[in-house]
Amino acid sequence: MKRGLEGSLVFDSSIILELLYSTSSGVKLKEALKAEKVEGNISEITVAEISYVLCRKLGSEEARSRVKNLLDSGYFTVYEASKLIEYASEYKCKRNLSLADCFTLALAKKLAVPVLFARREKELLEEISNRPFDVEILFLEDFAQ
Repeated sequence: MKRGLEGSLVFDSSIILELLYSTSSGVKLKEALKAEKVEGNISEITVAEISYVLCRKLGSEEARSRVKNLLDSGYFTVYEASKLIEYASEYKCKRNLSLADCFTLALAKKLAVPVLFARREKELLEEISNRPFDVEILFLEDFAQ
């Protein structure tokens, strides 16, 4: 691990799910958020994605409750998707990534901060190896230990 988990970061949906599922990495990240070592930034698209993932696993009512609690926690700044469309569309046009990932990357580009994904997923690794991104990409698994 070259540096600690700190500063302003854009969180992918996978990161929010790590927090909500209280994985060991998610617990460490929650501690960093509480200690104000990390500032979390997400887009409305991330909120939509975690909402439907939780709904599929836990049902609509529980998903709404958990998302509301998450947003009420004050640990995250939520950014409007409409302000990210230009960057997200450019990523989607040129990269083989999900639209949600493109919005996450767009927010990182807009804020000029790193983006944090939970793990190295095949599509993202292929895109990184094909052509470097114009934002710094970090993986939570690198900070676990």
